[in-house]
Amino acid sequence: MADLVVRLLLQNLPQLLEDEFKLLSGVEDKINSLTNELKFIDLFLKSSEGKRNDDCVKTIEKIKSYIVQIYTNKERYGIGEGEFKSEEEGEEQQVTESLRKRRKDVEEEHVVGLVQDSNVVITQLMETDSRLNVVPIIGMGGLGKTTLARKIYNNNKVKELFRCRAWGDVSNDYRPMELLLSLFKCFQSSSSEYNNLNEEELKMMVRECLKGKRYLIVLDDIWKTQVWDDIKGVFPDDKNRSRILITSRIKEVTSYCGTTPPYNLPLLNKEQSWELFSKKVFQGEECPSDLEHLGRSIAESCGGLPLGIVVLAGLVRKKERSEREWSRLKKISWHLTQDKTEVMDILKLSYDNLPRRLKPCFLYFAIYPEDYEIRANKLMELWIAEGFIQPKEIGYPNPPQVEDIAEYYLDELVDRSLVKVVRRRIDGGVKTCQIHDLLRDLCISESKSNGLLEVSTGANMDTLSSPHRLSLHGRAQSYLSFDKFNQSSTRSLFFFTTGKFPHSGHDHVMKNFKLARVLYAEASLFSSLSIGLKMMIHLRYLKVDTDVRDIPASICSLRNLEMLHLTLPLIRGRWSRLPMGMGRCRELSSLTNLRSIKLIGFEHLPLEFPSNIVKITLQSTVIDGNKDIMKTLGRLANLQILKLKYFVGLSDIIIAAGEFPRLRWVLLLG
Repeated sequence: MADLVVRLLLQNLPQLLEDEFKLLSGVEDKINSLTNELKFIDLFLKSSEGKRNDDCVKTIEKIKSYIVQIYTNKERYGIGEGEFKSEEEGEEQQVTESLRKRRKDVEEEHVVGLVQDSNVVITQLMETDSRLNVVPIIGMGGLGKTTLARKIYNNNKVKELFRCRAWGDVSNDYRPMELLLSLFKCFQSSSSEYNNLNEEELKMMVRECLKGKRYLIVLDDIWKTQVWDDIKGVFPDDKNRSRILITSRIKEVTSYCGTTPPYNLPLLNKEQSWELFSKKVFQGEECPSDLEHLGRSIAESCGGLPLGIVVLAGLVRKKERSEREWSRLKKISWHLTQDKTEVMDILKLSYDNLPRRLKPCFLYFAIYPEDYEIRANKLMELWIAEGFIQPKEIGYPNPPQVEDIAEYYLDELVDRSLVKVVRRRIDGGVKTCQIHDLLRDLCISESKSNGLLEVSTGANMDTLSSPHRLSLHGRAQSYLSFDKFNQSSTRSLFFFTTGKFPHSGHDHVMKNFKLARVLYAEASLFSSLSIGLKMMIHLRYLKVDTDVRDIPASICSLRNLEMLHLTLPLIRGRWSRLPMGMGRCRELSSLTNLRSIKLIGFEHLPLEFPSNIVKITLQSTVIDGNKDIMKTLGRLANLQILKLKYFVGLSDIIIAAGEFPRLRWVLLLG
């Protein structure tokens, strides 16, 4: 019973002490100390279940006295509910209002394109279905959802069909009274007399204004399904073809509210980007022919995001119209300017609205280079290796695997318009994905400020601040010396570089990053794998593409390894061999934490695999010396995914009863 009390206190302690924290300065350390003490007690109780402990009882009594003191202080100073609102909350409200106004000013100016988009949505609004329908528009921040909705709202055909129209701004800072008043003002020329009404009275007044009329309501920028639950009762369904148009960044919202499939607003193409850019820069004048190629290049750097194009065009308009100046602007774009803040603040709303569990997963996209097509399975394996994906507590019936949870997280980021799907698998899952360049910039800045990771291009080595995770881009030779920052704090190392390290560079990496848990190297970076690999005993994830045959047997000593990806292409017509320890000594089975292995280009395969392995990919492999490979694989009780690609010597496959008991996905290419 005592452990249950402690667990409940741990869950509710922050809320119980919130008022005291705001009331008395210096209480934060006490709260942290008390919370830590509870955690130690909880751990102790779990390890001594059924034993009575007097110290535990005394500590719980001490907690009770803390809580009594909180309420005594509230009474002593005459503080009631709702009086803890700080000046910071008022400032946050002002910032939100500023962002809302800035977004509307930027998005609604110089409408470009949207003709086809508006026609599609207007057609949905004008369908003959007499029931009240909700038509959603979805897209990432800054894409022009509000602009499109406004264009539709002001369309003459729409005005003619819907004589009763109203517009409401919702935003992520949803305030019911303000929304209701804004809708009511669309029906009444003077609404000041209704300012003293409460929320329920306002809802009734709005409903009365709509009753019996064919109406169009626009609810712009909805972030949560609860908003719809709260407001939907205001809109009567008189079976007269009334419509509600909503905009959102989040698929869950559009699916929950909408009665029709959401319209996915696309990015602008190159011509549309140039049209919007030139309209903003030249204000109706012709672009000089000698500047057009530079202007188009600058416009394309925004990746088709209207908000980014408008802001960047505003910067260019202030500069001298010359090839020299525009060439300079093309090189720096806006990365060295303050104007980028306008875009980042709006995009950051999507990040701020993420659940805590998704934030590190989203920021992790910063490791990849610009315009990089990301393989979803590799990304999810990295999330798992980093500890971002936690398995559900034991005790649940049929708890989901961490791989399933990771896939669900990725789908959530896609549904929130933060990640773009490039290709899908046969079963509909994400195969490859990308992130918009501006969202990538947001990931880089936020991950650095949060201490999650940093990105180096080689030129900024001096500015690195002992990063916990480090992604290296540019030329490999730029990183031959890692003495410019403290390597002891780096736990994850990523190479997205060109060129190769000389042999001396391999030992340098293995020695100076021996505490790393993740080593990820794209392309053939290493000309060999040093025996120094055995010092990296904390590795959970190892992905290395190399172009030689020598793989050290010390790889089998990496007992914490969870994912292993090795690629060794043909060298002068010869296949690569697994290290002696992995093949003939069967030591691969000793890697008991290994969940995923991918081997490409090997002559001899392991004789055994760890019993708890979940995924195996074997590619470009000679089967002649591995006749029993299918029997070996069939005995793996936890194997769920098996991919065999381009095998030499694989002919008849015979599977006996009872083999592959948990296999749910198999791919055979050969």
